[in-house]
Amino acid sequence: MEQIKNLPCGKIVLAQAYDHILETLTPGNSWGQLGFYKCITTSESQRESLEKIMKKISYSVIPPVISESFKKQELPAKPIIVVHSREQRDGINLIKQFYLKYPQYRFFTFRDLRGLSQEEFSRALQDAFLGVWIDPTSGFGTFPLECMKSGVIPMGRIPNLKPDWMKDNNGIWIDNPNIMVDVIADIIQTWLEDNLVQEIYKEGEETVAEYSDQSKFDSQVLELFSDFMNKRKSAFEAQLTSETN
Repeated sequence: MEQIKNLPCGKIVLAQAYDHILETLTPGNSWGQLGFYKCITTSESQRESLEKIMKKISYSVIPPVISESFKKQELPAKPIIVVHSREQRDGINLIKQFYLKYPQYRFFTFRDLRGLSQEEFSRALQDAFLGVWIDPTSGFGTFPLECMKSGVIPMGRIPNLKPDWMKDNNGIWIDNPNIMVDVIADIIQTWLEDNLVQEIYKEGEETVAEYSDQSKFDSQVLELFSDFMNKRKSAFEAQLTSETN
């Protein structure tokens, strides 16, 4: 950001992860001081958080859209649990702890989805019955929504910044990471008994439907940048008129 602060253009910052916003700034500097006049972020909760830190700039919220490559599988789910964590060691430690504490469930397979293409990711997700999400500093969190669209129950720790889409009954959310393996074991037993609450699937479908409209996403992006270009054009014309007079 420091390198482009003197460029004679309008500058916009895209903030998808609030915990990274200070990494490119020197102490005391803000986006506004470096010539950025607008921020695009992914959720209202993240916007509210950013506004308290980066002031004197405007904000727009454009939520991500969940790809159509995520869809339900017609066949029944397999005894597979997929894990998606920001830090790889968190996922590995969870798996090791689970097998040590609940060896009777060794016939369940855990899969770490790290490093896969989107196509491979979506196919792996379709096979699972449970998706475990570990990302305490997430600014939005697409993985649980991808689970919902794939007909997979999402569970995970509630992030420090609670996502706009997270509701009490569209997944299994916990605030104590120390009980995560115990909750997974309870879910497994309930699944084996075919007693999972169907409302979770229904609420998940309704939730992810709000983030599946590609045309709405495209319209929001086009509208934002059209407005940006029009304002820049008006400012340039005003400056040109002033210099001519």
